[in-house]
Amino acid sequence: MNNLVVVRSPAPTKLDPATHAECLEFVRVAIASNDQQTAHHIAAVLKDCYQNGYLDRAALWGDLTPTEQQQFQELLAPPSITREFARRIREALGYNSPAVATAIKRDLERAIDAGNVAAADVLAVVGAVELAEFDRLVGQTRDR
Repeated sequence: MNNLVVVRSPAPTKLDPATHAECLEFVRVAIASNDQQTAHHIAAVLKDCYQNGYLDRAALWGDLTPTEQQQFQELLAPPSITREFARRIREALGYNSPAVATAIKRDLERAIDAGNVAAADVLAVVGAVELAEFDRLVGQTRDR
């Protein structure tokens, strides 16, 4: 019988001041660009740096002003139209009204077709379970 021993090395601790300064600048560039896609790309870079031990999340966040923190968080948040549809979907579920759900679904499909909202963004905000329940509620109108 083979005895396999797995040895895990400790988490890397390669904090790099140059990486910290560069990532801080990346966040500020994302804020200045006021572009959500850029902010999401920068967030992915930051995540990679955090996970590989090159950057301390708290230290980076602490070096941003409160205004910069808020601006970066807003850029990473879903667009307001997506949040609005998510709110309406949840309300329809609360009302348990197939007619209301159908009207919202129609508005959502129009917004998606017009390119004003992405279905994947709505799914990310609402969640798969609630969206499936919403679709079930819409289906009740069609079944009548």
